[in-house]
Amino acid sequence: MYFLIPASPRVCCVTLGKPFQFSGPNVCPKQEVTIVGHRQPCVQAFTKMTQVWKPGCGRQNWCPSYERRTIYFMGYRQVYSVKSQTVYKCCPGWSQVSGDAGCLNYVNECATENGGCEAQCLNTIGSFSCRCPDGQMLRGDGQTCADVDECLVHNGGCQHRCVNTPGSYHCECKPGSRLHMDGRTCIAINSCTINNGGCEHSCLQITTSQHRCQCRPNYQLQEDGKHCVRKSPCAVRNGGCMHKCQDHHGTAHCECHVGYRLAADQKACEDLDECALGLASCSHNCINTPGSFRCTCHPGYELGADSKQCYRIEMEIVNSCEVNNGGCEQTCSHTSAGPLCSCKPGFLLDSDQKTCNDVDECETGTHCCAQNCINYAGGYQCDCRTGEWLNPDGCTCDGRARASGRPEEEQSASLAAGPGGCHFILVLVGRGEADRAPPGLPVLDSPTDSLDAPLVRPAPAFEVLRDGLTQLFGEEYDGEEMEARGEHTLSEKFVCLDDTFGPDCSLTCDDCSNGGTCNEELSGCDCPEGWTGLICNQTCPQGSFGKNCSSTCSCQNGGTCDAVTGACRCPPGVSGEHCEDGCPKGFYGKHCKKKCNCASRGRCHRIYGACLCDPGLYGRFCHLACPKWAYGPGCSEECRCVQQNTRECDKKDGHCSCKAGYHGKLCQAECDAGFFGSGCENRCACHNGASCDPVTGECRKQCPEGYQGKDCDQECPAGQFGVNCAGSCSCGGAPCDRLTGRCLCPAGRAGADCGRDCPEGRWGLGCQEICPACANGASCDPVSGACLCLPGYVGSRCQDLCPAGWFGQGCQLRCACGNDGHCHPVTGQCSCAPGWTGFNCRRACDAGRWGPDCKHTCNCSNSDGSCNAATGQCICEAGYTGPRCDQRCPQGWFGLSCQQHCQCDNGAACDHVSGACTCTAGWRGSFCERGRWSGSFLSAPRSHPPCPPAAGAETPVERTTGTGWPSLFLASSCPAGFYGLECRKACSCENGALCDHVTGACLCPAGWLGPSCNQTCPELSYGEGCSKSCTCFNKATCNPITGQCQCAPGWMGSTCQQACPPGLYGADCRQPCLCRNGGTCDPATGHCTCPAGWAGLACDLCEGTFGERCSDRCDCRHGVTCHHVTGACRCPAGWRGQRCEKACLPGWFGQDCAQRCSCAPDSPCHHVSGECSCPPGTTGHGCEQGKARPCLPGTFGVNCEQVCSAQASIRSATLSPEKCVCASGFHRQWLSCPSGRYGPNCERLCGCRNGGFCEPTTGQCCCPPGFVGADCSVACPAGRFGKDCAHVCACGEGAGCDPVRGTCICPAGRTGPRCEHACPTNRFGLGCALACSCENGGICHPVSGACSCGLGWTGPHCEQDCPPGRFGPACSHECLCQNNGTCERETGTCHCPPGHYGPACEHACLPGFHGPGCRTPCNCQNSAVCDPATGQCICPPGFQGQFCQMGCRPGTFGADCHQVCECEGGAPCDPATGLCLCPPGKMGAKCELGECGPWVRGARGGEGSNGGLSTGKSTSWPAPPGPPGTT
Repeated sequence: MYFLIPASPRVCCVTLGKPFQFSGPNVCPKQEVTIVGHRQPCVQAFTKMTQVWKPGCGRQNWCPSYERRTIYFMGYRQVYSVKSQTVYKCCPGWSQVSGDAGCLNYVNECATENGGCEAQCLNTIGSFSCRCPDGQMLRGDGQTCADVDECLVHNGGCQHRCVNTPGSYHCECKPGSRLHMDGRTCIAINSCTINNGGCEHSCLQITTSQHRCQCRPNYQLQEDGKHCVRKSPCAVRNGGCMHKCQDHHGTAHCECHVGYRLAADQKACEDLDECALGLASCSHNCINTPGSFRCTCHPGYELGADSKQCYRIEMEIVNSCEVNNGGCEQTCSHTSAGPLCSCKPGFLLDSDQKTCNDVDECETGTHCCAQNCINYAGGYQCDCRTGEWLNPDGCTCDGRARASGRPEEEQSASLAAGPGGCHFILVLVGRGEADRAPPGLPVLDSPTDSLDAPLVRPAPAFEVLRDGLTQLFGEEYDGEEMEARGEHTLSEKFVCLDDTFGPDCSLTCDDCSNGGTCNEELSGCDCPEGWTGLICNQTCPQGSFGKNCSSTCSCQNGGTCDAVTGACRCPPGVSGEHCEDGCPKGFYGKHCKKKCNCASRGRCHRIYGACLCDPGLYGRFCHLACPKWAYGPGCSEECRCVQQNTRECDKKDGHCSCKAGYHGKLCQAECDAGFFGSGCENRCACHNGASCDPVTGECRKQCPEGYQGKDCDQECPAGQFGVNCAGSCSCGGAPCDRLTGRCLCPAGRAGADCGRDCPEGRWGLGCQEICPACANGASCDPVSGACLCLPGYVGSRCQDLCPAGWFGQGCQLRCACGNDGHCHPVTGQCSCAPGWTGFNCRRACDAGRWGPDCKHTCNCSNSDGSCNAATGQCICEAGYTGPRCDQRCPQGWFGLSCQQHCQCDNGAACDHVSGACTCTAGWRGSFCERGRWSGSFLSAPRSHPPCPPAAGAETPVERTTGTGWPSLFLASSCPAGFYGLECRKACSCENGALCDHVTGACLCPAGWLGPSCNQTCPELSYGEGCSKSCTCFNKATCNPITGQCQCAPGWMGSTCQQACPPGLYGADCRQPCLCRNGGTCDPATGHCTCPAGWAGLACDLCEGTFGERCSDRCDCRHGVTCHHVTGACRCPAGWRGQRCEKACLPGWFGQDCAQRCSCAPDSPCHHVSGECSCPPGTTGHGCEQGKARPCLPGTFGVNCEQVCSAQASIRSATLSPEKCVCASGFHRQWLSCPSGRYGPNCERLCGCRNGGFCEPTTGQCCCPPGFVGADCSVACPAGRFGKDCAHVCACGEGAGCDPVRGTCICPAGRTGPRCEHACPTNRFGLGCALACSCENGGICHPVSGACSCGLGWTGPHCEQDCPPGRFGPACSHECLCQNNGTCERETGTCHCPPGHYGPACEHACLPGFHGPGCRTPCNCQNSAVCDPATGQCICPPGFQGQFCQMGCRPGTFGADCHQVCECEGGAPCDPATGLCLCPPGKMGAKCELGECGPWVRGARGGEGSNGGLSTGKSTSWPAPPGPPGTT
């Protein structure tokens, strides 16, 4: 195979006629390169592993092994070599005409693409040159032009600014100046002459560029310094009003604040008693306050969010700081999550979050001491060296009393710095110069003055420390005096104080805008990306971006960069990260040397040169301006201006130019009051505040405050107020009073312009309501008063943490922690349980790690160092034990965990890992249970010398044969693969079969037969001995081992009796059919049988028909086919016309009759082949040869005057007539061979398949699209289609492709031209033709249609609620609720039964509370507890009653007072324990014992009333008082 590659990419001439001679004129030698390809042999190899049997494998004679086998083969590869040769062609600029010996005609290069010149092309003999117009110069490439920048030389002669333009330039002036008539000089403009200087009334010119606005009498200037407003009667002492003053036509009218009413004098305001008038709507109590009222609640209730309704107080369950201060060393704060410890100033909380450690300020350097620092617990103190004392600031030291040796000036100067580093201005003046000091500055006459009365004064907001005293004292010092007083010179410095900065120290950190923040020195703003300037109020200049605009853009080819990120925005036709992939404006091509044919040197496509229009232009050459109401590149954007109010829309950027009377970005708003004209830029000149017509400016009638309109009958619209509604409210979007313009602030806003939020702790209208006590750092909504919880908290007061499994703002985010991991209620970060780690605790610990989040390292000695991921316990390998797996199994044990007992006998050692026995001398066997042979073998026949048995064989036993010869036999069989006497013979069994150890007969496994088990089971049989019969049908094969049926293509099922369902074919019916338009699919091959009118591999091509569903029949002649969509006839070569019924016109031939004949004039050519039919006397392809030559093939007769038909040829050169013989592919009776035949006289039959036709001469098949091969029998491989399968399918993953047209055949669940889309919602299956049946928001699988149920639903169609105990998507999660709690089927939130609370109902109610949520306090008395579910009181012993409010009746005691006292003599008993309380003189358990003598001590061990002694007389002993409630 050869490829010809020209050495030069540009061919400057065409070679015609005679070949070149190097000596010819204007002929140049050139090198051409030829690439020659040929096959080169090469040796290749591949390696495979082969199984072999090897002897001597330890305890076995033979064992399987693998050997590497290498096979070598010969291959070929295509290699190419390059050969160079010299050819001769016309030199650049010259060409050859037919017949010339050389290149004699010069070429006009300017005629072709203007010679590549951008501007003017000048042709010369043998060459050409380019020239540029005025104002431009030729670039280095000699073709393109570059603009000359006239502004580089003397600024172009401009006084101010020179602006360069393509081919020219012009001058511009700075603001405040205008251009003179000479076009270069600038003249100053008086600022008052332009729009009256912006002043509403009068403009006073101060300087050429400065002016001041002045108002007419009875008017005053507004804050903007331009507009004037009428002086209000309320401006002086508020018009005499106590609260608010309103200007009504020049008269002051007083109004009161809300909650007050006007007094009788119409000026003072008195309080309105809302409680007495019934305006308060308090649910319990009402207390009147000045200007308002306040609601209060009964005890046990608290005020709701509306500050009017009262609700029962939800008592806090427990105070975690009550017991032992919550474990805190210093300060304890109760939170819903438990005690929160904090420390006093000077202490730092330790890592245990409870203990407080002292902070050593002296060690950390956080002290302020100038000399010595002494630390103590909780603080520190400063100390000074001997002879100095501590200043009042507690930090610095002063030693002036001992500094008597210092110079006077130095002592005086020490007063200039006061305590705390404050600066003062101090002037030192020599003696006799006090009269020269400037007024207002202190003068120190002597050192004693400085001690008695230090003359210092604090500096203003900033200070200037001068370089010397000359400027301070005036201009009268000359140079000599300055030099003489050099010892008094101070350094000059300009310093802003109090964290201010700027040229005049007027800026602070609050002035930083657009996200800018103060720098660390508080001396300026640190600007974010995209901003610069002193206060970050300037966008980045063009060409810069980033933080403080300090980065330089790197965009090319006219691209602009984003001021924040620096990303390049490329113009049309240019791409790349830095717009590097593109040409300069006006050029295209590989080297950007071709000139675009676009209007105004517009941009064009980088490769093709198609015009890419600039904004405002469209059309093929971008020569047309955008139509009205369209703009942008290619006029692709629609203007958004309000058309009825807009004069025109800018065709480039869409900017709206408003009609008179309208303004706004989209011209959507009418002129504000007081303005009129185009863009509402003109100010009305009406007197007395009258409004004017917004279009013409004509003054209208003056209406009273709050009204407007022709008849003053329309109220002011929102946002306007005053006379003629001329005033504009400045309330930040809030409404204002239409008469006075006073802002009516909504709830949550305050201030004169409603520009401030309610102060902290207040909310509502006028910020009069008090916020509730929001917990956990929550803030109060200034509008509604509701607590705005921080992430991680919920509840009306944000008092509760997020329930388990939820986190974030409002606890709306579901935790993703798996495997019992807990998530942080604020961030959602997972804290994994032992044995798990990862972002969502779903990754098990790696080997060698364990514990929570796998943060511990295993300390094990096994091979991989692994341990139990949860507990850290080492997982020992077989044979090892101990805490670290570093100990071998004890003697007699082996295996995993050393749990297996060794079975070795006769003192054999047992391997601790495998348990294998190592026998001692004289013993053998698996367990060393058999002794070795002793002595020698008995005599044997000569041909069979004695030999020891095979390793591992049983103990030989001596027997005597019938001949008297002893023999040996073994108690166990031969090893696998051997048989016979002494197992010397090898088995010949194949396919894994075993052989009889005595006879060697093969024992075949299932599926095999024969003496060597090398024959498979006969058809329809399987199993051992092929004894079982298969139950497979329809030409299915049966697995000889298992009997499983392997179905033939087109069948399926366990017995292959089920035909493929419609739409599927092939093995196991797994492949989808491609047939369309009603075609049926062969279940075995998938071949489509098309209905009438359809053809093609997938029945998607019309056959002799066209149109929708191939319903129209083609009307073409000569058997020509038509287009399957349009019906247009596809004419073969030589034919034309709508039905291909006409031959080509004379002089034309070939396909589409597009080739011109090359015959001589008046010589017709064949309309198909273009061969000439020459007149008598001429011959040759171009009729240029004479008669004196032998007849050429195709002619005969005298003088070769007779011509065979175009399809015949002469067998041999002869002059005899009638010797025409038909060429291969033609027949005497037919113009050409009929379809299906070819060769000489059309004798041979074509072998083309699948609609292919053969070339009538050679019989070579021309395959239709979708097929290749010698006989067109091979379909296109997967992923390719079309003619010769040359096109690559562009279908998505898993999609098939029509081999003819390349149409994508989407699998189930995909759709779109390239199967790039999944099925739309509620559709699935092939072609997304099936409708989903999922309910309740379930999502169906696009392939199978299986429903994926949402939260709380399950079932095949998501039609069933989650069963009890399940929740979440498809009810896949198990509820975690304890104590019979139920969970929501959507979220899993637990609803606890009465008596329990907590995220999982895991907590029982604390003592003293019961009911749902444990929110109801118990009403039990006398320390009784209540049932956490029902609230029923459980009385302690000694009490009874519903609330345990009563003690036991006399004579009863114990629980519920059900037990009866057993005391005798009417003695009472303890109501709790029943212990008898004996009176004096009685004793015993039941007070049954009487007096023991003349002196008896009381039974309770106490003393009697008479000094503790008894007289022996019977005395009545009063019963002790019973518990409360007893009588």
